[in-house]
Amino acid sequence: MKSISFMILMAIASHALSGMPVETGEITFLQIHNNPDSTSNSGHRFIVKLNSTSSENSCGHDQWTGYLDKDSGKAQYSALLSAVMAGKPVMLEGTAPDRCESGSLLLRNVYAIW
Repeated sequence: MKSISFMILMAIASHALSGMPVETGEITFLQIHNNPDSTSNSGHRFIVKLNSTSSENSCGHDQWTGYLDKDSGKAQYSALLSAVMAGKPVMLEGTAPDRCESGSLLLRNVYAIW
């Protein structure tokens, strides 16, 4: 029964990740960025790089970005910071291979890997 449940879970996960850019690795760069021209919270974001290459990327740079203007973005940043401090790898999933912000893939999900 456990193996059937595991296979169903893996099928759902692979379907959910299909077509989305994905990258797994350890964090080599983590920055909080404030756009100097922005007067709203939309300019507050973070940028992250891993020691690997994303599966799909038409944005130009091998890095990811997320926004700090909502609780979900703050939670993503917190998870990334925790992974850096623990020396653990993460898996990042983007919204689409061509959804970009200043040359970075737009981050959708952060997964803890262990």
